[in-house]
Amino acid sequence: MAIPHPTVSAGQRVTTSGSMLYEGGVDYFRSQFCQPLLHADFVPTTDVPFRVTAKLGIVDDHRSLRLFCTPGILRRRSRSGVPAHCLVIATGNSCALLIKDQTVRLKPGAAVVIDGSCDFDLVLEKDSGRSCLLDWLHITQDAEALFPGLDALAVINSEAITTYIRFHNELMTTDQGAELTSIPEVPSFNHLVEIIRAYLLGMAPSRPHDRDRLLYEQIKMHIAENLGSRILSSESIARHFEISPRKLYGLFERMGASLRETIITMRLEAAHREIELGTKKVTTILLDYGFSNASTFYRLYKKHFGGPPRSGRGEEAAGMRPKTPPTDDR
Repeated sequence: MAIPHPTVSAGQRVTTSGSMLYEGGVDYFRSQFCQPLLHADFVPTTDVPFRVTAKLGIVDDHRSLRLFCTPGILRRRSRSGVPAHCLVIATGNSCALLIKDQTVRLKPGAAVVIDGSCDFDLVLEKDSGRSCLLDWLHITQDAEALFPGLDALAVINSEAITTYIRFHNELMTTDQGAELTSIPEVPSFNHLVEIIRAYLLGMAPSRPHDRDRLLYEQIKMHIAENLGSRILSSESIARHFEISPRKLYGLFERMGASLRETIITMRLEAAHREIELGTKKVTTILLDYGFSNASTFYRLYKKHFGGPPRSGRGEEAAGMRPKTPPTDDR
């Protein structure tokens, strides 16, 4: 599927699963980045020379953008012909969001979900002499379908979710020109939406099934935050959420899932994403994600992904190959 906007770096082709890095002046930034990709204009608010570093990752119709720039106003106005979408924005600085005749103050580390059909101004403010940091996700699905009951916007005051959004963007916005061929295989956008939906659901009155779903999503987020822990287990999870292991297993069964398989799959997919980046050895990565036995890791990896680990360059990833037959999972 072709990208329905110009490239943002002269002479560089952007694929539907790729990334790029942009640095330059404000006029080019407006015309070749803000307008086609953010559907917004940018107005600097200081006299200091304009500087920006913008990293972009594209997966199908979804976009992840990370901006470091001088203070200014991102002024977004709805456009005809743009597919229904929603925005998830995480801020690294204090911001003011002007939307529907109201002003919403966003503290550093806050996040917000915005219906993509709404006009708004996002005022990026400078904190402690730093450039402004902004993580911006454009999800091409109807906001009401993704987040039922969303009225223009919803603020997320959760450091854990903001951290997850930033981690997501770090994976999606890799080095200039990198191909993100593995990303479509990992439902990372969907997983992020599930976490945000669970958070918003927790802010509203819930039915028993909704409470189960919320707890289930909270447990999955806890697992995601502790994938490298050697003590991650049913006992440690049950203790963290103050429930019995029996109730924990029962919850996952009601959700049509297996706790053990969930942990293994999340560890494999996290390891897979790092292997694709090609910055670490496989032996280091498998230990980082709680696999103490290399043979077991390679066997599970091959079963899950259909082949041995390979770097993002298509080469077999460097690292120790298993020399002993696979052992039982631990």
